[in-house]
Amino acid sequence: MPGIAIARLLKEIIKHPRISYWKIAGWLAVVLIVINAKTYYVNSHLKDPVLRAGFLSWISSWTYLLQQLLSCVLVSSLCFLVFNLFYNLSARKARLPVFLVAGGLLFALYLMIDQGINYFFYPDTFKVFITDPLALTSDVLLGVTIITVLTVVIVKVAISNDINKRNKQLELDKREAEYELLKAQVNPHFLFNSLNYLYARSLPYSKELSEGILTLSEIMRYAFDTHDLAKDGMVLLKDEVEYIGKFLKMNELRFGVGFYATFGKTGVIGSRRIIPFVLITMVENAVKHADASDARLPIRVLLEVTEEQLVFSCENQKKAHNMAVPSTKVGIHNMKERLRMAYGHHHELLIHDTADTYFIKLTLRNGH
Repeated sequence: MPGIAIARLLKEIIKHPRISYWKIAGWLAVVLIVINAKTYYVNSHLKDPVLRAGFLSWISSWTYLLQQLLSCVLVSSLCFLVFNLFYNLSARKARLPVFLVAGGLLFALYLMIDQGINYFFYPDTFKVFITDPLALTSDVLLGVTIITVLTVVIVKVAISNDINKRNKQLELDKREAEYELLKAQVNPHFLFNSLNYLYARSLPYSKELSEGILTLSEIMRYAFDTHDLAKDGMVLLKDEVEYIGKFLKMNELRFGVGFYATFGKTGVIGSRRIIPFVLITMVENAVKHADASDARLPIRVLLEVTEEQLVFSCENQKKAHNMAVPSTKVGIHNMKERLRMAYGHHHELLIHDTADTYFIKLTLRNGH
């Protein structure tokens, strides 16, 4: 329902606004000061002394000052809601009915503020509105037009700035990742040749050891191999899935019967692409902090791919406090930042962290 979606969005806007209320209030206060200064200048030069004295008395009264202050606060609040609500709806590419419902609600709020001020401070004007609502139509339309134009301009500029900022950050992250990769690739051929040598030497003695070395070699090769990276910094999802499978296999070889994990996959992966090493971060976090020694409570990894979205989740039992590995949460924090930069509002990350279990689920909507 559009109304429910808007209500949830309003809560998020109040907690994390894109456009600050105080900036809006500050600009509006400046506008009001300029308008009042001009009005004061014009009316203070009226030739009729009676009209001039009446105006100067009114503009210096506490009633007038209170009206201006109240107008600034209320109109700033309205603009705050309008700018941030339509910014979020535009960024999330909401459907037309949601925009219409939001616009209708905000228009009703605008009328309440406008006529509420008239009721308390300009009762004669309010009586005109009650007896003949069409008499003030031009004033209402002018106010709505000004707010609409400002909303379009401010939202467009804010979204454009966000895109530029995100692109710059992605470029910086890409360069940093390339630099780190170059440092790690001092001599990858030597590393792989050494692993191949160890694999060949271990074959006659231990099938399990040789299998572990081969799996480690495949894991390392994927980490080094960037030939499939496109300009968008993404890799094939199927390669990430294979990488996760090998990582879990490596831990099964490492811990033997003390490690239990399941990896379920549904849907057609096809040629879908994703930013690298995001899914594996979730799995690595689970393996690091999980108690996977019970076959009845394994680490559960699940990938669901549909035409509409991709959903990847991990769930695990936590280790006992005396065996738990201290968590810095740096990996998850970095993953969140990468997701935010790459997907913006087109992803959702859900985390349930309890005393005994940890559950994390990533949803990427269609086209991302």
